[in-house]
Order: sequence, then C-alpha cells, then structure tokens
Amino acid sequence: MRKSLKKVFKIVITVIIIFISTFISYQDKSHADAGYHSSYSGGSSSSSSSSYGSYSGSYGGSSRSRKSSSTGSSGSMSSFVATVLTIIIFIVFFIVVNLIKNSIRNTGTINNANRISVTNNEQAINEIKKHLPGFDVNKFLLNGYNIYMRIEEAWMNFKLENVRDIITDEMFNMYESQLTSMEMKGEQNIMEDFKLLNSAITNASLQNDMLQITTRYVIEFYDYIIKKDTKQVVRGNSNRKMRMVYEMTFIKKLDKTKLDKCPNCGAPININSVGICEYCNSKIVDDNTEWVMSKKVSLYQQNL
Repeated sequence: MRKSLKKVFKIVITVIIIFISTFISYQDKSHADAGYHSSYSGGSSSSSSSSYGSYSGSYGGSSRSRKSSSTGSSGSMSSFVATVLTIIIFIVFFIVVNLIKNSIRNTGTINNANRISVTNNEQAINEIKKHLPGFDVNKFLLNGYNIYMRIEEAWMNFKLENVRDIITDEMFNMYESQLTSMEMKGEQNIMEDFKLLNSAITNASLQNDMLQITTRYVIEFYDYIIKKDTKQVVRGNSNRKMRMVYEMTFIKKLDKTKLDKCPNCGAPININSVGICEYCNSKIVDDNTEWVMSKKVSLYQQNL
C-alpha cells in the first residue's frame, strides 16, 4: 500500500508540474498575443492615429472599453485555471480509484493462489496403490514433470511428433492446430530456465480399466513470443519469469492384454516405434508402461 501511495504522489507531482508548465506557457502566449497586437498597432501609426482620431470625442469610452477587455481576459484566465484544476482533480481521483481496485484485485489473486492446495491427497494415493502396489509418489511426480518438459520442448521447437507417444490424440490435435497458426504468423514461443517448486497428487480414479491421476505442479520459467526471423519479442517479457500452477492429468491402461486390432480403425496392430497405428495414425495405448498426459490446465499465473 505504501508503494501505491508513493506512486500516486509521484503522479500527482508530475501532473502539477505539467499544469504549472502549461499555465506559464498560457501566460507567455497571452503576453505574446498582446505584445504582438501592441507592436502591430505601434508599427501602423497612421492606422492607430486614425482609430483614436475617430474616437476623439469619446476617449473615456475607449478607456472603459480597454478596461472591459482586460476584465474579460482576466475572466478567461480564471476559467482556464478552473478547467485545468478540475481536470487534475479528475485525473488524480481516477488514478487513486484504479490503484485501489488493482490492490483489491491483486489481494484477491494472492488469496486465490493461497487457496490452491498443492499437497498430496493420501486417499487418492491409497486408491492408486490398490491397483499399483509398488507405486512411488515421488518417482511418479518426477516422471510427470519430465513428460511436461518434453512436451514444452517439442512445442517450442515445432516437433510435436517427438511426444506423440506421451500425449492423447486430443491434446496432439489441439497443439498441432495452435502451432500451425503460430508458424503461419512467423512466431515462436520461447520457454527457458524452468524450475519446479512443488508438486502433488490431488485425485485418482479408475474408469474402463484406465487409471487416471490428477496432479498439481508449481513451476517457474521465462515464457515469451518472438518473431522467428528477427528474434524480436512481440508478446510476454523476456526479462521476467512467471510462476504457473498447473493441473495435469495422466492416464495409464491397467489391462495388460495384448490388442490384436487398432481400437480406432480396427486394422491389424502394426505400430511404429512411438506407438502410432500405421493405418490411422492414432496412438495405441496397449500394455503401456508409460504414463500419457491427457490434460493440462493453468490454475494460476503470476508474473514475477
């Protein structure tokens, strides 16, 4: 809050300085206009003489006219000052209100982040161990992080084929579409200096012999978009890290019965080295000892 007040104070001082400069400038322009008029009158003595001559019988009236003109100029000055002061007050009020709103929003964001639990759910872990007795929590979480890193590297280098065996078809198709759009724009997503801060298993379930484990990861890294040809940063900040809280879901088929047909197209099983059906290019999950990422959602993002 103290930093916010200091920011407001600096802004107010800046606005006041601008106002003073504008006020002085306005005064200078007024004098220059009057001086220009006076000089113009002085340079045309015959015109001035003729003008005053035509009012020779009512010189006092001419004096009153000049006084009235001076009063009008003073009134115009007062109106100008009042207008500028009103604008300054409005600007300061607007800034203060927005700072208060941002403070409330940031406080709410921090509170929301604090409410995001990143602790192991023992009930979920016990459920997993019913199906996988030798399940190692730390090993699984590290493996999940390695899968995440492989996917991020493939994304950054436009090489999704390298991770097709560790993501579902839905994720692959979605990422491929997004990368195609980015490539058409001549852009590239740069991510670097990853740091894993925390991870946990939050849920687990078994459906159709497919074990599904939901996790949360807190990861810090640089993340920004550049133009591939010029390397110019077009979105994000290459000098500031961000902290992400992800919810990642991994799946694994428990049934170890060998498939003889592709579950997607029905063709005879003949998969390549990355577990892809050579007929329909769908990924085969069959007696797979590897976990596959089926979902990745960002729960919280903070720019550091």
